[in-house]
Amino acid sequence: MTCDPLPLTEGPLAALRARPLAAEVARDGPRRLGYRDHPIDLDDSRGADPMADVRSHGIAGENAYFSPRTAPYHGRAEGAVPDLLLRQPLIAALSTVNGRLAPYDLELWVFDAWRPIAVQNHFHDHWMPRHLRDLHPTWTAERIATEVEKYWARGSAGPPDPLSPPPHATGAAVDLTIRYRHGAELFMGTIFDDVSEASNTDYFEEEPSGLAFSAREARANRRLLYWLMVEAGFVNNPTEWWHFSKGDQMWARLSGEKAAYYSVAPGV
Repeated sequence: MTCDPLPLTEGPLAALRARPLAAEVARDGPRRLGYRDHPIDLDDSRGADPMADVRSHGIAGENAYFSPRTAPYHGRAEGAVPDLLLRQPLIAALSTVNGRLAPYDLELWVFDAWRPIAVQNHFHDHWMPRHLRDLHPTWTAERIATEVEKYWARGSAGPPDPLSPPPHATGAAVDLTIRYRHGAELFMGTIFDDVSEASNTDYFEEEPSGLAFSAREARANRRLLYWLMVEAGFVNNPTEWWHFSKGDQMWARLSGEKAAYYSVAPGV
């Protein structure tokens, strides 16, 4: 006998949708600064954790940078790959989150996981600065660089520095959302990779004026994603509601850990 899925207004997930996150995000914003200088313990045995494609473990997704349909790019990024590779302990944690979503006929949807340095360089060095220059022709190079760093970590001219790799180069960072199984994504208020203040995880936390159904729905859904992932051991990048990591430098900095244990991903 098959049970009807629970509505999001009932059950344990309803409580997460009502749980504020503003205090946690406000705390983590300043902590995040300088996270690429946080120590990495290269002798930690967890650094050798293998990688796998999340889809081979039942996690749904499509690499947003390989797909020609992803807004705002509408084209495949230079150096993009179709894979969605992630450290296996993180995949297990995502599976746990999916187990909590299943009674509601919901599941995680992954946009991006391990990311080649070529893709990182494409957006950090070229696409994003060009986009900002077109929008703000009077901005200085320094202002543009500051804005770029809010959303795109610097890459490298060659192999990434094992003591300061871009988060996605570690295989310990993942970009994702929640969707109905084989259906529409929950409304989060912006598209993935929207580079604006509206992408800040706490953007909708202030009480909206009037009814504002859209703002209230985005706030509830961001809260749901945030708390599900935090309770699974991940941390959130405060400027990107979709970005979570576990074991990398940002995770260590925001968690108060002495050192990260994931450096450059092995075997890729």
